[in-house]
Amino acid sequence: MQLPDSIHEGALDAVISLFEDVQDILFWIKDRDLRIVRLNQAFADRVKLPQADIIGKTDAELYFPELARVFMADDQQVMQTGQAIRRKVELLTNRWGGVEWRSTTKLPIFDNHGMVTATTGISRPLTDATEKLPPEYRAFSRLVDYCRANLTDSIDVEQIARHAGMSLATLTRRFRRHLGISPGEFLSQLRLSRACQLLSDSPLNITEIALECGYDSPAAFSRAFRRQMNMAPRDYQQKTR
Repeated sequence: MQLPDSIHEGALDAVISLFEDVQDILFWIKDRDLRIVRLNQAFADRVKLPQADIIGKTDAELYFPELARVFMADDQQVMQTGQAIRRKVELLTNRWGGVEWRSTTKLPIFDNHGMVTATTGISRPLTDATEKLPPEYRAFSRLVDYCRANLTDSIDVEQIARHAGMSLATLTRRFRRHLGISPGEFLSQLRLSRACQLLSDSPLNITEIALECGYDSPAAFSRAFRRQMNMAPRDYQQKTR
């Protein structure tokens, strides 16, 4: 994978070396096709892959489809406009059980002719969500916590709306404004994130995991898992243990 000519290798190595000393900050550089060409170890640890296996991949190969779509749309915006996205609050749900609020900044990288040839970014956790989240996100964060706490009880979008005291349309607008995805897509991410964690780390069988994650049946769980992960739950379990 070739880096843009405008990036001096020595300076780049020094920058990456700086970010290796910051355990909780993810750092990356992506080329014009949104493929990752450089990253720090914290990024690799986050997605549980060796750095060499991440090089050349896009977010679509590392995150759930709905989440990857949001990330890549932001990258495209930076590429097309040449304008940075600074301190965007995001809720990161990944395939290994992680759910956390983060602050993300993305910047364009220009060549000597003023053309955007790549993007770079950092993402850091908001470690104390209650205190650190911007005011407009705090009520929404409590809604997210409600979803997580009731996942086993097969919570659905209608229940979330009733809990929040708002219509389905208002709830959908709130999710799309804050996360860029629908409440149904978010619930799907939560369930699959929890399922991936249990498949990798717990002694539960497939039926028990399906119930623990709020699926109506093992068959419904298997269908949803195959659709998002392109493999059966049992295959994923064998692969990650």
